[in-house]
Amino acid sequence: MVSGVIIGDALDPIGLSDGDNHNVVKECSTKTTKSKMYDKELQDYIKNEFVEETCTTTHKPPDRPIINAIKHKVAH
Repeated sequence: MVSGVIIGDALDPIGLSDGDNHNVVKECSTKTTKSKMYDKELQDYIKNEFVEETCTTTHKPPDRPIINAIKHKVAH
């Protein structure tokens, strides 16, 4: 049986495809909500905590100074 990890490592043994993550910008915000309720049967307080995380991901184009200089010179 062949697993995806073995196939992935065979096709990209030195991890060249991991370079795309350098141009991804991920921004997250976290909202925490806490509540406390008294339970008559248990005769104790029950504490609840909810964490909601909202993330946005944007792709920043790679910095290519030589290509940008050529484009700028051709445009003018």
